[in-house]
Amino acid sequence: WMGPFVGFRTSINYGHMWKECPHTPEEPLFGETGINGYPVKIGAPHFVDFGKNMEHSPDGKAYMVAHGADIFDTKSRGIWNDSWITGDQVYLIRVTPSIENINDASKYEFYGGKDDNGKPIWSNDFKEIKPLLEWNNNMGCVTITYNPQLKKYIMCVTDGGNTYSRMNTYLLESDSITGEWKMVSYMMNFGEQAYFVNIPSKFISKDGKTVWLLYSGNYWDSMNGESIGVNPPGGHYGMGF
Repeated sequence: WMGPFVGFRTSINYGHMWKECPHTPEEPLFGETGINGYPVKIGAPHFVDFGKNMEHSPDGKAYMVAHGADIFDTKSRGIWNDSWITGDQVYLIRVTPSIENINDASKYEFYGGKDDNGKPIWSNDFKEIKPLLEWNNNMGCVTITYNPQLKKYIMCVTDGGNTYSRMNTYLLESDSITGEWKMVSYMMNFGEQAYFVNIPSKFISKDGKTVWLLYSGNYWDSMNGESIGVNPPGGHYGMGF
């Protein structure tokens, strides 16, 4: 079961010294504690990769994409429904990045769906957050990278099953970070147990047509009498590509 995203430690000297996060697991940044079986929405967030120094951010803001679930699920996977690698929805938040803002929930904007004209709604009220994408029992850890040559956002999602199983990975693309999102490739049993899948912008080719797909994998060789294989070759419990 996934606990809360607590907040950030910060440094002003390139990591030589760090200031502790002002929040705690009991009082996290967005108020989601994850206790008593209550699912969190901002679970395991990742910054959207806009390139070096966020050079391709559409508005100068830092965006984070996260996976989670809600209390209205009638087809829950039980304890695995909202875990480090499983979920039902993807959520999107943004903030103007600074030491002062990064741990202040009032400075964040939360994606709240689209209006009647198809324009994205952003709200400072976390209660108004809505899923960017939703696929019950088929979502999980998520990352987004902007490909400037193709002018496309690429999303990588891992469906972790019951967290001790083969895992499915799929890629989606969009012209806008708020969608519409379209399926590019669905890779069943990729890894066969790949997770934390991402595309670093640093390793996108000059024409945008070749990328490196990074992932971790195969932390459990066998379970429930079933062996987990290695596919593609070279996958292991560590960073692979």
